[in-house]
Amino acid sequence: MRRLGLCAIGLAALVAVANVPTTTYQGVNFVVSARTLPAYVKALDFADRDANYKGLARQIAGRASSDEARLRAVFDWTRANIRDTPTGFPVVDDHVWHIIIRGYGEDDQKADVFTTLLTYAGVRAYWIFIGPRPELVLSFVKADGAWRVLDVANGVMFRSRDGHWATADDVAADPAFAAAQGPAVYRGVPYAALFDGFRAPIPPDLTRADMQVPGARTWFAIKRWLGSGGRQWEMRPASRHK
Repeated sequence: MRRLGLCAIGLAALVAVANVPTTTYQGVNFVVSARTLPAYVKALDFADRDANYKGLARQIAGRASSDEARLRAVFDWTRANIRDTPTGFPVVDDHVWHIIIRGYGEDDQKADVFTTLLTYAGVRAYWIFIGPRPELVLSFVKADGAWRVLDVANGVMFRSRDGHWATADDVAADPAFAAAQGPAVYRGVPYAALFDGFRAPIPPDLTRADMQVPGARTWFAIKRWLGSGGRQWEMRPASRHK
């Protein structure tokens, strides 16, 4: 009877924890609203998205034999499947998986899809905004031992003057050459003007894409609790202006 009582208490505690209210957020046309849901529902949604990211990344890049091949596969897939937000459609900001389902998004959302799927394919990646508004979204990918630079929305894989795939330091050293590889004008602003003052950002220890991965997110939380978590991702890192 004592064991039965302890089991009943444990089960009641588990049910109570599973039903603790949690909050999820969604932005529609840049207006953010909150929705409350039980902890177990949020956890199940998280696990479901994780499984879907793994499956899609495997489908896109599972046969690729190198980091560059995986990158190109995910880059091409994102460019083909995540289109511009159609005129009159709402700008919806929620989960990366929902962007994939909708099949459209803003430039930062395209970078979100690209860096998340690439991370699930085994290649670290993150994105940031650079330049004055309207700002430009650049993605950074760790390949061949260096952080390479891409502009997913405009289809640019930046090259250095020697023809090699440009690193963040290459772009910082020669921003005019890098900018010349993109469109002349981006949202009414000269593309080159967005690279003024560009500095190679310090890569975060936990990227935005890592936050979609249960293991990486949990491990980072443990390290932070122990006082050694490191640097988290920021969409506008101050270090690039130094």
